[in-house]
Amino acid sequence: MPQVASTTVSLRAMTKTDLDAVRQWRNAPETREKMFTTHEITPDEHAAWFERVQLDKTKRFYVVSIEGKDIGMVSFTDINQDSGCAEWGFYKAPNAPAGIGLVMLHAALNHAFDTLSLKQVTSRVLTINPKVLHLHNKLGFTQIGEAIAYDSDENAITYVDFALTINTWHSQEPSIREQRLVPSQQSKTL
Repeated sequence: MPQVASTTVSLRAMTKTDLDAVRQWRNAPETREKMFTTHEITPDEHAAWFERVQLDKTKRFYVVSIEGKDIGMVSFTDINQDSGCAEWGFYKAPNAPAGIGLVMLHAALNHAFDTLSLKQVTSRVLTINPKVLHLHNKLGFTQIGEAIAYDSDENAITYVDFALTINTWHSQEPSIREQRLVPSQQSKTL
């Protein structure tokens, strides 16, 4: 498992027992406002969603833990085994330490390429989310372009399309690993 200073990072498949915590993370205002769907998700809606995605072999949802403490969720959707491509999404718990995103996503990308055997991970990031736009650039993603989606009220949502190939990740990963191994105030708060 990846290490940050002396901290163990792990991904485990999301289960029913995780639903309440993951829903609370997703419903946090600072998370919701940067999603394509911004309404507050009810417990019934979340349970129904989980039942559907468990049956879908093109989707994987994980809870990310550091030293046994759950700190976020990572998903891989639209998994195409023939092309080796999938789209990812993620969010951290509102109480997770600042700066922990790089640690969490480093583990997730290693999982995508080494365990799921993906060849490319894509992402859509809202333009109103500068921290995540920066994080994608830092991780080695290439910006493919910008696009517009529309919400249920026909409001335009501008986003950036990104892609990261396995070859780019393998060339970037050692430098990302080094960045996460540097002890910081954030990692000491775990």
